[in-house]
Amino acid sequence: MARARNIKPSFFMNEDIIELPYEARLLFIGLWTLADREGRLENRPKKIKMSLLPADDINVAEQLENISKYGFIEFYNADGTDVIQIVNFVKHQTPHGLEKDSELPDRNGIYTVNHRNPKNKTTVGKPVHVNKVDREHFYNKTGPFASNNAVVASENSFQGNDSDQVNSNENSQEQLDNSSETVLISDQNALIPESFSLNPESFNLNPEVNNNSAVGEVEAPTQTKFNFKSALKKHGVPDKDATEFMQIRKAKKAQNTENAFEALLNEAEKAEITLPQAIEYCLKRQNPWGAFKASWFKRDQSESATGQQQNHQSLPRNVNDQWGAPKEYEPVAGNTRLEGVLI
Repeated sequence: MARARNIKPSFFMNEDIIELPYEARLLFIGLWTLADREGRLENRPKKIKMSLLPADDINVAEQLENISKYGFIEFYNADGTDVIQIVNFVKHQTPHGLEKDSELPDRNGIYTVNHRNPKNKTTVGKPVHVNKVDREHFYNKTGPFASNNAVVASENSFQGNDSDQVNSNENSQEQLDNSSETVLISDQNALIPESFSLNPESFNLNPEVNNNSAVGEVEAPTQTKFNFKSALKKHGVPDKDATEFMQIRKAKKAQNTENAFEALLNEAEKAEITLPQAIEYCLKRQNPWGAFKASWFKRDQSESATGQQQNHQSLPRNVNDQWGAPKEYEPVAGNTRLEGVLI
């Protein structure tokens, strides 16, 4: 079922998005309406086409690949299901409190579930991350969640409108963007799935181990976060150039994902220059680039060569070369008499 989503004006100014064909941009927006509250949907191109672009002759599978090359979506298979994950979805979207939990896991098989207010069924507190087995226990209030029934019921109780009110756990009431009344709960059972590292800008998680974790909790291994600037320096870009290039990308609101970096490397290879040369070229332009495209580079080189050729055209050696030598006329014979009428 399609859902209402938000779109920001900066979407149309993103320098990576404008590189996509217009049909891919429209498809990307459409994916938001099909995705669940975690930004996930099944990777079924034919079904997606019938839901979003039924009257258009568009290869959805091909355009999904184009979108993924710039790091806006990611593909994976979990529990036998091919899934599309929209990167940074939870950062830019605010699902309605009544929207149901995602039925699709992350790439590690971890599901995201939410406590619900028993009166209006809106989400309350922080999400809980569980494996497939504990997901059933969570909804049935059995297994590791059976002993927490009383606590959950207390936490999910409906609160009044007084913003200064404090519940028994000393957690103040918070009004969310979807206008549903919820209680901010410090959830000791929340897991830290590895898949969160795929969306580094959207989360600020504490990697320290929780000694009070619930039974069945899945602890994800520590994963190194990708750093765009470090990757530039690793490939030979000087620190000064890398710093300046990152400042330009920030001003242009470019995504500093690993896929975006791989695309940068590929474009430099297409242009038959090294990455340091490509970055230096971006910075030395009168209007610096926050990204490098082989097509842009070749166009600039072609225009530069054409301009030099026009500026170095040789001038005529003399006036006769420019305007042509004067015509030579044969002299009139001396005995020839011209007759005419004097006017």
